[in-house]
Amino acid sequence: MKSLRVAGGKWKGKEIPAPEEVSGHLNFTNSLMKKSIFDLIDSKLEVWNLDIDQALFCDYFSGSGQIAAEAYSRGYQKILVYELDQKRFSSLLSLFKGLVNIKLFRKDATKHALKWEISTESAYIFYLDPPYTYWSVTPDRMHNMIVSLYQYLKTLEKPFVILSQIPERQKVDKIWEGLPFKEREYGSHSLIELTSDS
Repeated sequence: MKSLRVAGGKWKGKEIPAPEEVSGHLNFTNSLMKKSIFDLIDSKLEVWNLDIDQALFCDYFSGSGQIAAEAYSRGYQKILVYELDQKRFSSLLSLFKGLVNIKLFRKDATKHALKWEISTESAYIFYLDPPYTYWSVTPDRMHNMIVSLYQYLKTLEKPFVILSQIPERQKVDKIWEGLPFKEREYGSHSLIELTSDS
């Protein structure tokens, strides 16, 4: 079975088994995209004058768990992981077994995006890498989730960033309509950024 590797931090080099395809797609985040994601987050935390351990990190549509594993490896103290598929969720249970600062939810993030326990965190970081069909077949579902999440985070009056990987140049206009997003291109994929600063 193909495996992925953690790129930085205390788990650097750790292998993460790649789960089976769902609906014919793997859609795993490549190393360039991973580096760009965490470089961008680090720059945000620096601007906000906050340390990693002051931020909540949420990995929606987690899949292999490699992004949550990167966050744990780099020192995030509160990590939420959402994955609906049963086989992938079982792999996540094995990967993060015994780690008390990682909470796993076998839930559809589009229906449970706002259901987490508010604590003492000073900032919020959300990463979204949903299945291809969520962009191309059910864009309204993604739009409603992102709008609700953005509006809710605004009420908390704390800094936040929502990042989403967009595979194979999927159209983003409808999903992000009405929101002050930025789009960054990395080869065939894009990274959407939506922050409290915008």
